[in-house]
Amino acid sequence: MAEGTGTGTGTDASAVTPAVSTATTTPITAEQLAAVKPVLQQQMLVDKAEASHAAAKLDQAADSGKLTLDVDAADALIKAVDTARDQVMDLWKRTSDQLATPLQLGENPVAKAISARFSELAVGEDSGAAKALLDLFKVLDDISNALSKNRDTIRAAEEEAEHGFQKAGGSQ
Repeated sequence: MAEGTGTGTGTDASAVTPAVSTATTTPITAEQLAAVKPVLQQQMLVDKAEASHAAAKLDQAADSGKLTLDVDAADALIKAVDTARDQVMDLWKRTSDQLATPLQLGENPVAKAISARFSELAVGEDSGAAKALLDLFKVLDDISNALSKNRDTIRAAEEEAEHGFQKAGGSQ
């Protein structure tokens, strides 16, 4: 009998056997962390600037009337952005205490220095992962507000047009 045909047992042998992963993780050293930190910080600042710029352009387009969505499309997009924003905040809430927990590497000066370095990367005021999550939350919130403003403008224009049509003797 051919393997995986299911003949006789009613099951596929490959569906029963769980996949086995051989992936391993390699600990990062303090020297590796120190070497990569400036690059990560710079990339985070670039990403934040690009996201903020995109949000500002979206807000400007909404203000000038260049952004046009129908109300249903705007509602769907706002819902998606709000969901992403809420997920970022949830992630921040779930991880910020964990990120701030000092590593328990020992009481010697090297262990304390490594723990402090990781803590700075995790929750540093200007460049930590927790700060990056809050920055992303703010960008998503700005995008949601711009989309909401645009949707409300469209809705008001549609209502005004409908009112003008009814006033002119049209029916609906």
